[in-house]
Amino acid sequence: MDAWQFGPFAIPWVRLKVALVLLALWGAAGFLARRVDRRLAAWGQNAVLAGLLGARLGFVLANASVYAKDPLSALYVWQGGFDPWWGILAGGGYTLMTLPKHLWRYALGAALAAGLLAGLLFTRQGREEGRLPALTLATLGGTEVNLESFRGKSVVLNAWATWCPPCRRELPMMARLAQENPGVHFLFVSQGEGPLAVRQFLEERGLEAQWVLLDPETRLSQALGVQGLPTTFFFDREGRLVARHLGELSEALLLGYLRALR
Repeated sequence: MDAWQFGPFAIPWVRLKVALVLLALWGAAGFLARRVDRRLAAWGQNAVLAGLLGARLGFVLANASVYAKDPLSALYVWQGGFDPWWGILAGGGYTLMTLPKHLWRYALGAALAAGLLAGLLFTRQGREEGRLPALTLATLGGTEVNLESFRGKSVVLNAWATWCPPCRRELPMMARLAQENPGVHFLFVSQGEGPLAVRQFLEERGLEAQWVLLDPETRLSQALGVQGLPTTFFFDREGRLVARHLGELSEALLLGYLRALR
């Protein structure tokens, strides 16, 4: 399972794990504040905030050319995009500048406790299990397409729906990157909808229907275990699942996935 699901809402497990690690750091700082020095409580809270800001800033700077097109998008943190090493540097720098030297060892102890939890939660795993499913879907024009026919090229498969706000936001950007990356097949598979709703949405947004496929019975969701929309899957040339992303994608994140896919 890639997400914690509550009714129609799905939160990626990776975000919950990060939240647990940060709460562990905060909690350890609070415990030490009661036992050693109350200043450690404020340090724990501010170190977490500094780490989050640093992680986001580092990711934005690393993708400055993308965010320069729309600077406000740097504030769209719900799309993801955090560099953990920048976060660690920011939190560490804040610690060195604000805590007295005799409290550094306690801060290090709290950080090590959080790091131990992170090691347990983020145990390195191998390649994602799964393959490009052997499903036959139809284009808006009614032509049948077997997904297995796309093997031999890298594939980005996006499960979406017209009623899904994050899907509606990310689809124009993904369609543009599909045109800019002809070496990768982009497939946009509409879930649970018929051709009328999909065609109307594409016309409203001025989007081409190329490689938009219909899946009114949501067979793709069943085959790949989709827990929420949008979900984007990345397959290598042999049809093996390399990565998946639950939730809205930013351009910077998608470009990172494409680099890894190549």
